[in-house]
Amino acid sequence: MKVPPGWDMPREIRARLGDRFGRQREIETGGHLFLVVHKVPASGTSQREGVFFWRSPAGEWRSTERGQPRSALQILIDDYESVVNQLSEKHEFASTAAEKFAVLGRLGSLNRALRNFADTLQRARDAVDDIDAKREIQLFADHAGDIARTCELLQADARNSLDFHIARQGEIQAAHSRETERAGHRLNVMAAIFLPLTAVSSVFGMNLQSGLEHSPPWMFWLILAGSFTAGLLVSEVLVAVKLRGRK
Repeated sequence: MKVPPGWDMPREIRARLGDRFGRQREIETGGHLFLVVHKVPASGTSQREGVFFWRSPAGEWRSTERGQPRSALQILIDDYESVVNQLSEKHEFASTAAEKFAVLGRLGSLNRALRNFADTLQRARDAVDDIDAKREIQLFADHAGDIARTCELLQADARNSLDFHIARQGEIQAAHSRETERAGHRLNVMAAIFLPLTAVSSVFGMNLQSGLEHSPPWMFWLILAGSFTAGLLVSEVLVAVKLRGRK
C-alpha cells in the first residue's frame, strides 16, 4: 500500500517509506506525525498488513482505513483485544498438548505485534508537542499497553501450562515403564524358578531307558528339590544383576 496521493505530507516522510510496510514505527517532522502500524497478524503467515495514520500540524487526522481516523485506530486496538480474549478462552479449555501449543504459537506473533504497536503509540505521544494531542494519543497507547501486558501474561501462562502438561505426561509414561519393567522382572523370576524343573521333567518324560525307572520314591523328591533349588539360585542371580544395573 502506498500513501494516498491526496495526503500533503513533507517529502522527508515520503522518502522514509518503502514499497512495503516494514516494521511498526512513527515518523515526525515539521509538526507532521506519521504512523505505520500493523493489523492483527493472521494465523499461519508471516505477512503483515499495515495501516497508515497521519496527523497534520493543524491537528487533522487521516487514515488509510475507512471511517474516522480516530475511530479506525480504536477499532484496530479493539481487534487486538478481541483476539487476545479469544485465545484466553481457548487456553482455558485446552486439554491436549497440541491445543496448548496452537495457542502458544498464535500468541508469539500476536505478542510481538502488540508490543511494537504499543511502543509506537508511546513514541508518537512523546513526539508531538500539542497537549491535547499528547493526551489523545496517550489514551490509545495506554489501552494498547494494557492489552500487550495481558498478552504477555497469557503467553507466559500458556508456556507454563504446556511445560507442566509435557512433564506430567512424562511422569505418567515413566510410571507405566516402571510397572512394565516390574511385571517383566516377575515373569523372568518365575521362568527362572520353573525352568530347571521343566527341563528335568522333559528329560525324564522321554520314553528312553535312563536307569532310574525302578529308583525308590525318595529319588523323585530329591530330583524335585534339586530342580527348585537350581531355579531359586538362577532367580537370585537375576535379582542381583538387576540391582547392580541400577547402581
